[in-house]
Order: sequence, then C-alpha cells, then structure tokens
Amino acid sequence: MTKKVSINAFIILLFCFPFAKGRCQSIEDSLMIANSEKWNVAYKKGIVTLSQAGSNQTFSMNLIKLHSGKIKQKVKDSADIEYSGEGGLDQHKFMKITKSRVYQLQAGTDENSTTALFAITDESKLKRQTVLGKIINKKDVGDDEPLSSVNTIHGTIKRNNAATGWNFSITNLSLTKMQNSFLPFFSLPPDGFLKSEKDSLFFIGPSFKADLVLVDNHGEHIAAAKYSKKPFIIWVRKDIDNSLQDAIGVLFGVMISAK
Repeated sequence: MTKKVSINAFIILLFCFPFAKGRCQSIEDSLMIANSEKWNVAYKKGIVTLSQAGSNQTFSMNLIKLHSGKIKQKVKDSADIEYSGEGGLDQHKFMKITKSRVYQLQAGTDENSTTALFAITDESKLKRQTVLGKIINKKDVGDDEPLSSVNTIHGTIKRNNAATGWNFSITNLSLTKMQNSFLPFFSLPPDGFLKSEKDSLFFIGPSFKADLVLVDNHGEHIAAAKYSKKPFIIWVRKDIDNSLQDAIGVLFGVMISAK
C-alpha cells in the first residue's frame, strides 16, 4: 500500500513539475521586472543606442571593425558520388569554411568607458560540385548549396577604471538548416555566459517578452533581452553593481549588433 502511494505521489510530482517550474520562473521574472530599468535599443550603421520611454537621455555604443583580425579557413570535410536520375552521376565535396572577424564595442567616453573586444566566428558548410562532377553529370547543378551556418561570439568586457573585467561567450546565436533541421518549428535559445572573478551569469531560455534571461548561480533573474526582432528591448536589474550593469548592457549590445 505504501509503495503504491509513493508511486502515485511520484507520478503527480512528475506531471506537476513543468507547471511548478514555470510558476517559479514567472515569480523570478516579476521580481526582476519590478527591480529593473527597461531600455529600448536601436542599432544603425555601427551605433547601438539605448533610450528610455519618457526620457530624453540616451546612451550610445560605437562598433568598430578591426580589419587586422580577419581570419578565413577553408577545409574539405568529405566527398560523395550519387545517382541523380536523368542528370546522371553527381560528385560533390563538402566544405567547412570558417571566417572570423574581430570587433570593438565601446560604451561611454574614453575617460569612463566600458569596452568589449570580441571575435565573431562564422562556421558554414557547403555542398560543392567538383570539376569531375560537372564533367560526368549531364546537368550542371550550378552554384554551391549552403547547408548550414552558425555564429559563435567570444571576448572580454572591461571598464577602463576597473582592475578586472569579464569574459563572455555566446553560441547558437544563429542557426540555419542542418543544425536545426530536427526541430524545424522550434528555435533553440543561444547558450552563453558572462563571468568575472566574483560574478557568474548564464543564459536561460525565453521568458515573458524576452528571448533570453541572464541568471546568477542562485537562479535569480538579473537581466533579460528581446533581440530576435524589433523593437529591441533589454531589462537590467538596478540593484546590482554599476559596473555589472554596464557589462550586461554592452553584452546585449554585442548580441544585437551581431544579428
């Protein structure tokens, strides 16, 4: 009898867990929103501008492309031959192309600025017809066929009057075709973190109006961002250290400028 009751209780908890988790997240969202500043974000021609409704005050971040940091690498991944019906035989090779560019995003003046130095790495996979494939195939398939493309961003954020800074990483910011083909109607949220010697924040999935939320080690919601489509909006807790507020604002600026 006791065993049966325990099993029934476990089944009830199993079904209730998603609802309880959603309820807890809703409470955390409410607490964060009540203690946050809401910023509207605009991005145009390398300038990220933050503004608040009912206020004339704005903050700008300037994006600079460092051309010396451009890196391009092309690697042959594999090759195959397939029968294409009326077209005869097709021979293809699959290429993995990696491109990296280095950027700087600065918020504030030179005397009191917070700056991100980061690299955006784009890894794409192409299906390319070989020269032999064009010869043996009766029908030229034309241009290369892109299979997938994904961006990864990593870098540092530092305040010019602070002894230490933050490291950050963002993956899965952009997914296409093959990476997400197994879930065609579901967009995976990006993974990422923002860390310093005393702070560790991590990304979790969408919540309320935001595409992602930043949480600390205790699960408290510290900030959130709506960046996938306009209007871009960020929420940042106003009861945290000013330098951390600036770092979070710059991190979200990096994400929006990289879209």
